[in-house]
Amino acid sequence: MRQITLVLLALGLGAAGGLAIVAGNPVVPFAALIALVALPWLVTRPMFDMALVIATVMLLPFAALPVRLAVLTPTLLETGLVLLYVAWLLRALVNTSEGLVRTPLDVPLLLFLGSTFFAFVLGLARNASTDVIHNYIKLLLAIGIFFAITNLIRTTAALALVLRSVILLGGLSAALGVILWRLPDTLTTSLLSRLSVIGYPTDRIVRYVEDNPALGERAVGTQVDPNSFGGLLVVIVILTGVAFLARRPLLPRWLLGSLLLIDIVALVLTNSRSALGGVLAGGVLVATLRYRRLWGWGVLGAAVIFVFGLGSGYLARLAAGLRFEDPASLMRLAEYRNALDIIGRYPAFGVGFGTAGELDLTTGVSSVYLTIAERAGLFSLALFLIVIAVFFANTIPALVASIRHAPPRGTAEEAEWSLLDTALLGGTAALLGALLVALVDHYYFNIEFPHMAALFWLAAALALVGRRLLMGSRDTEPVNR
Repeated sequence: MRQITLVLLALGLGAAGGLAIVAGNPVVPFAALIALVALPWLVTRPMFDMALVIATVMLLPFAALPVRLAVLTPTLLETGLVLLYVAWLLRALVNTSEGLVRTPLDVPLLLFLGSTFFAFVLGLARNASTDVIHNYIKLLLAIGIFFAITNLIRTTAALALVLRSVILLGGLSAALGVILWRLPDTLTTSLLSRLSVIGYPTDRIVRYVEDNPALGERAVGTQVDPNSFGGLLVVIVILTGVAFLARRPLLPRWLLGSLLLIDIVALVLTNSRSALGGVLAGGVLVATLRYRRLWGWGVLGAAVIFVFGLGSGYLARLAAGLRFEDPASLMRLAEYRNALDIIGRYPAFGVGFGTAGELDLTTGVSSVYLTIAERAGLFSLALFLIVIAVFFANTIPALVASIRHAPPRGTAEEAEWSLLDTALLGGTAALLGALLVALVDHYYFNIEFPHMAALFWLAAALALVGRRLLMGSRDTEPVNR
């Protein structure tokens, strides 16, 4: 089987290269020659590929390669993901004794992906454009990062490397967002417009509250959309905050504190109310299950804000959103009504990932849950909720058990326990925050924002890797297949 797989991989690579050259792009042969030098190095170093994927998610999520293959232009993110999966496959072929690592989410998540694929195939009858097919494949590649991470991270050293990469690169993304927000609008537009050579949009580069310059600018960074940037920062803020509070931080505490401050500033500057709610939800979980002194600091901070009237404009926007009085909330209400209409007409498997196929129906709604229901049907939504329920059913008890079995302070085992507990707690809290954001935003399941789907499942994978290494559960033992 190993020899057959290697032969098929070689044939596939040769066929893909031949088709690309036949397509007539003169850049392809030169890119192929360069790839022949770099590819063997990349596909034998999965941790480097993982770092490349994380860097792309944080810094250049919409970057495309300057090469068009037949009818599509591959993005940097999907290229990194493909390299990661090939490296994982080759590692499994070479190290057959390792086997596969199972997690409690494997079966329900595969069923969820299968149901979305069925809905995608049905939806091709309404819209079979190349963009829809390409974007759906990118979404599948992004969600699949969960399986790659849970199998490739088998040691505490590898887990520490990934956590450091997420925190540091996330902090850099936040810093870019703050800097670009602070620069004059014309200069920010000029700088970000230069990213058009790698596929970035050239319109609506600088964003404003309610699209009104008089109400203030929203931080975007290199994430294109301020709400998407806010959703990314939810995960970064929570992971960085948990690492900062850990007994033995995986980075110097002063550095983690500085990064956390930058992350929070960038989050506030996005003016994303759902992102703020997501961070608060994650903070409540962290304070309840681990660091209860945070409750005191939270109450004190709320009292200071109330007494001195800090952030009154921000709080006024939050209240208006809760009352559905501002334009953004009214637009969401219209989207919800339209989504419910689609779900009513196509309840089982939705309308697919293209257009709805009817003039009076418009796909696109600011909610992950409604997006799944209208795109892939109520069956897929039920499977997604099962995946989430299984996740928390395994991580919450593990968090309770972790603190009960924490080693004494100052011992050699404390550093390792602290790292694993950080991954478990941070990943669980980050996923909770993202799920709250998902009530009113759709970026974690959107074929045009695959990097956000990758980030979502990256957080889930980190939590379960921490749980496996920490608890040694039987249901996650490697099995040979």
